[in-house]
Amino acid sequence: MDFVTLGMFIIDEIYYQPPRKPDLDVMGGAGMYAALGARLFRPPPSASGIGWILHEGHDFPLHIKSTIDTWKTTCEFIQTSERETTRARNTYGSIGFRDFHYLTDKIRLDENSLTPTQLTSKSYHLICSAQRCRDIIDGILARREAEVKTETDTKIRHLLTQAPVFVWEPVPASCKPSELEECLNALRFVDVFSPNLEEFGSLLGISIDLDKPSGWPELRQRCEELIEPTHSPHRATAVIRLGEKGCYVAQPGRQYFRLPAYYEPEAPSTAIDSREGDRREPADRSQKSIGRVVDPTGGGNAFLGGFAIGLQHSEQANMREAAAYGTVAASFAIEQIGVPTLGLSPSGGETWNGVSVEGRLKEYNRRLLEVGI
Repeated sequence: MDFVTLGMFIIDEIYYQPPRKPDLDVMGGAGMYAALGARLFRPPPSASGIGWILHEGHDFPLHIKSTIDTWKTTCEFIQTSERETTRARNTYGSIGFRDFHYLTDKIRLDENSLTPTQLTSKSYHLICSAQRCRDIIDGILARREAEVKTETDTKIRHLLTQAPVFVWEPVPASCKPSELEECLNALRFVDVFSPNLEEFGSLLGISIDLDKPSGWPELRQRCEELIEPTHSPHRATAVIRLGEKGCYVAQPGRQYFRLPAYYEPEAPSTAIDSREGDRREPADRSQKSIGRVVDPTGGGNAFLGGFAIGLQHSEQANMREAAAYGTVAASFAIEQIGVPTLGLSPSGGETWNGVSVEGRLKEYNRRLLEVGI
């Protein structure tokens, strides 16, 4: 497999200011969006190399099951008929996002949730605290080591002995100065560390304003202080997700760079943190036109799914290329409420919202070249 996420699937209920009616049974959750971001770059038959896990309650909507089936991913449905599917309520007010809370109990995933096939993955997406990150990584590696001892298939044995890439997205609640030491310890075991800007600042106990002249130099300095210590033989790459400002990649000892978002803002807007990445309230959420940001929920998660696939595109794990993949993945996630629409072009090629993913990636890379990035 190419990619497996241990993020959750959530059914969202989105409530607005009257008289706007709520959107119910909306596909959501960090795991779903990360799987989507990876899936965009893996049309069938490669789509089966994208793995995720979903707890299916007795109330699971059939239309969501049908949508997931069209993706052709390896989604492990765990039947939990004694409970409802994990649900959450998002409430919006006149000035944007106001509240998020779970409506049902949530079921977290760990290394024991993985199927034998998912255990062979080239990369894993984790969204959790630093201590839990280390525990899950230890568990995955231990399970892979145990499987090698009993596996007779040479190809599978080879996959199990290869070091997987771990992409760690810290949960907002763990991004505080008291967790910094645990975070530094976890960085020795992950390949990519990706908080959003607010989470990164909260972890360090500071606020970084990128609209000020001092903002970008400070961001680089803080990244250097976090990931450059020479005492660690394994140094993670920090990928700071900046919402409408794109992303900032800090690769220790090699390079520091920023890529712009696919949809760059026409005017300043206010970023409002949510449970899984950046959320910004568009001026009018009732508009669902493709070609602009409608709902940035899940954009950060989709970015990391695309990023993980981009890392596999070249043998040298090109971070710039991976960041471009992530940026394009995020663009598809934020064009609508929920997920983009999968379809076919007249020539039979796969499209999402009527657009070729490969074509959008080429167009984005062309834009980067035009501005010298």
